[in-house]
Amino acid sequence: MNKEYICKQIKNITIDDVDEEMNKLIQIGNDAYTMSSRCRTGNNVVDYFTFLQRLETKGKYDINFFEFIEKIEEFKQKKFIQTMLTYYKDVKNKNNKKNEYIVLKEVYNICISAINIMRPLNCMEIYSKYKSKRVLNFCAGWGGSAVAAAALNLEVHYGIEINIDLEKSYDKMVSYLKTFSGTLFDIRFCDAATFDYSEFVYDTVFSSPPYYFIEKYKNNVKYYSKKDMNEKFYIPAFTKAYNGLQTDGYFIINICKEVYDNILQNIFGEAHEIFPLKKSKRQNEHTEMIYVWKKTNNVPFLL
Repeated sequence: MNKEYICKQIKNITIDDVDEEMNKLIQIGNDAYTMSSRCRTGNNVVDYFTFLQRLETKGKYDINFFEFIEKIEEFKQKKFIQTMLTYYKDVKNKNNKKNEYIVLKEVYNICISAINIMRPLNCMEIYSKYKSKRVLNFCAGWGGSAVAAAALNLEVHYGIEINIDLEKSYDKMVSYLKTFSGTLFDIRFCDAATFDYSEFVYDTVFSSPPYYFIEKYKNNVKYYSKKDMNEKFYIPAFTKAYNGLQTDGYFIINICKEVYDNILQNIFGEAHEIFPLKKSKRQNEHTEMIYVWKKTNNVPFLL
């Protein structure tokens, strides 16, 4: 299977497209809050570098998009998938404007899992709102936070990412971003739960950690229960990242309410601010929240 070919069939993004969007992000700057939730400016910058690895992420049925293609005849036996394919053939794509890979990707998104990115515009809006200069994303993911930091020309963007398959993609992305920005990038490929955060100096944490078992990223630690994930990932990662934050800095997390209720509130108390993540309803219907704490002293929380 030629994965790069398939990616091109779904998203044929050129370097000119990337340059155009990067320049638009820079022009938007601190006005990202004025942009519509449907605005996708900047997403192509992310996808140009990391789209292939995103398609390797497993969703429901423990299968990624490439595996879905390989096993499509088997999946056609599932009534809801066959129904959706028939709907595309007879209705939504009856004029054949979308190629087979785009159709299969859209069906995968609807029936299996939509592996979404954190939009650069979301990150830019947060960084501007809290006047961030040195930011940390301890689940760096597909790179939206790095693109946002470059667009705003922040002092430093720190990233921690456990998926080592993204290392080459990040090297290329960072090299590209440096042609537009003076932002210093320090990306480490390791486990956020065990990292020594004293190596970084940051005034803002903004991260969107994976939710319980919804998406299975490559090279992640395997957790056997929610309790196991709480104890081995959420609690140590949240606590250590917060403890390393500068006093008067902001700890900002986009996570499901279950993790907020059961983990974050127990560690840090009720969030100082709670507001919805700005996103298109096309991504999914449920509202995702952002939880914010301002660090007012340097007393560490104990694990």
